Amino acid sequence: MKTNPTPLAYLFDLDGTLIETEVLWTAAMHKWMLSRGKDIDYATVNRWVLGRSWFAICDDIFERFPDLRADPMELADIVRVFYFKERTATDIRIHSSIELLRQLAETAPCVIVSGSAREDIREAIDIMGVADCIKFYLGCEDYPRGKPDPIGFLTAAQRLGVAPEDCVVFEDSAAGILSGKQAGMTVVALSRPDSVKQDTSLADIVLEDLNDYKETYT
Repeated sequence: MKTNPTPLAYLFDLDGTLIETEVLWTAAMHKWMLSRGKDIDYATVNRWVLGRSWFAICDDIFERFPDLRADPMELADIVRVFYFKERTATDIRIHSSIELLRQLAETAPCVIVSGSAREDIREAIDIMGVADCIKFYLGCEDYPRGKPDPIGFLTAAQRLGVAPEDCVVFEDSAAGILSGKQAGMTVVALSRPDSVKQDTSLADIVLEDLNDYKETYT
């Protein structure tokens, strides 16, 4: 079976699809809030973080704890200190996904569309060593509403000059999958056996390893 055999662009989510940082960000966020004397459980923070933009995460934090309200990008710098401590001894790369990106970049433009801050995307691209494979990337500063709103993917398609139906999206979260489908794109969901389970029912293709995409669907 082949789906969308001649895509003109590939749009990749970042966290949970190419690198595994959301677990680290959840831990960092939880420890930061505990350091501020906030009584909050890890599961709640995890729900705030998974598949969502930084601005949406901040909205939830500020609604629950108004006294923590700050500029979202300044808060990102604060929490990033906790994140770096979590990441010190961890290889966050999802190697098979990165290999697929490298292969697909030889056939069509590849773009990262993430809810993370641009600074964190830049660092992730360096860690993955794929700067030469990425046409451009979009972060939370580049579009007004995070996933599941489709605006991020639509912005990428428009900038590429490609119709949404000619794009293939790679995602891991329910919010990201819905975002891609609402954009009118083909969506490939990554559902790794050891990851937090997400609703992938809207995806066109569900794979446990993105290595399988190249062999089966192109």
